[in-house]
Amino acid sequence: MGAIDATGLSVRKRREKNRTRSASRRRKGHYKKLLWFKQPFPDNYTDEETFLDHLQRNPRLQPYEFWSLMADSTVIVQHVASVAIFCCSFVAIVQERVSPVSLVTWASFCTVLGWLVWDYWMGQGEDGAAKSKAVPIATGNGLSEDISSASSTGSVKEAHGLGLTLGEGPNERPRHSHSTSVTSVTSDVSDSSKSGQPTLSPAFAISGHNPPYADPTSSLSPRNQRRLTTAKSAMLIYAALLGLSPILKSLTRSTSSDSIWAISTGLLCMNVAFFDYGEGTGAHLPASISTNSALMASTVLASRLPSTTHVFSLTLFSIEVFGLFPIFRRHLRSNSWKGHVTLTIILIISACGGVFMTLTGGGRGAWIAGVVLGGILTFFSMGICSWWLIGLQKYKNEIYGPWDPARPIIRRSWD
Repeated sequence: MGAIDATGLSVRKRREKNRTRSASRRRKGHYKKLLWFKQPFPDNYTDEETFLDHLQRNPRLQPYEFWSLMADSTVIVQHVASVAIFCCSFVAIVQERVSPVSLVTWASFCTVLGWLVWDYWMGQGEDGAAKSKAVPIATGNGLSEDISSASSTGSVKEAHGLGLTLGEGPNERPRHSHSTSVTSVTSDVSDSSKSGQPTLSPAFAISGHNPPYADPTSSLSPRNQRRLTTAKSAMLIYAALLGLSPILKSLTRSTSSDSIWAISTGLLCMNVAFFDYGEGTGAHLPASISTNSALMASTVLASRLPSTTHVFSLTLFSIEVFGLFPIFRRHLRSNSWKGHVTLTIILIISACGGVFMTLTGGGRGAWIAGVVLGGILTFFSMGICSWWLIGLQKYKNEIYGPWDPARPIIRRSWD
């Protein structure tokens, strides 16, 4: 009897184990990762069988392309070449190989040419923006529907604005109602019905395009107002530099030359490190750090020059190189890729030739040798850095799993 009871007990235990295993399988098979769904699992339950199924490795990885990286590296090459040209110009002024007046004259001439090209691009952009805001001319039944809808809401708008109509956009200023009021539209329609041809108020033809720099009380056009503002700013900078040149000349009189070279080198390295190398016409990084460090370096270097004319010329040249030239380069890249490549080649030739002449103290032969060797070295450096960056992508290991918070998908437009 004892043996039979022991055998029955072992069979019973074996059946209970099988039931628990099958129950655990059913529990794991029916587990759902839903908080609102009532399940027989604790809150911190982890499904060991399906936990690693949702892992993703580098889901948003975009492989780099060699020639696209080469094209992007031209922005860095342009800025480094600009810094090298400025340093070579300073050394040439100190060694009296270049006249500071001729240097700043040619730089100012190129700056004026660049400003004219930039003004042409800005004019094209404003014309395109004005055309994009133009309202299509309505004819037939569409005009009557617009008038009826305007008449139903015109009293509210005029009562609210006391003769001013509300703008179409959130940033548009209110304008006088005599250009967009219902009575003017009705009178236009009545005149058109008499003449047999539909005419519209000018407000329905083109919506007002009022740039932020435009003064509505001025008789000049917005573009001429911008030109006048630019000329005033240029004259103000010119006059300020003329007045500050004697002060800047004696700024570092009690400082040793070794400290000046170290400070200027560090500031120029900060300029290269913190410069905004991004795309587009707007600055993404705090570009003021880069610009201020470069201008401070030029001020420190200018204080070691012998006369106020030298100080004025180098300071004005630094403003043109580090303050205005980056803006032109950014707009040139956005508007003309061929012009961007051409400017890159010109800067590489000038920088490499100038650096080789400065280091060797030679003449035209040294300049040609520097252009050849520097151009080859620059091209190979761009290629090696591009391949190196492509090779680093295989070490990128960004893992997304079920423990990461959900990222909402923002819809920019509704169907």
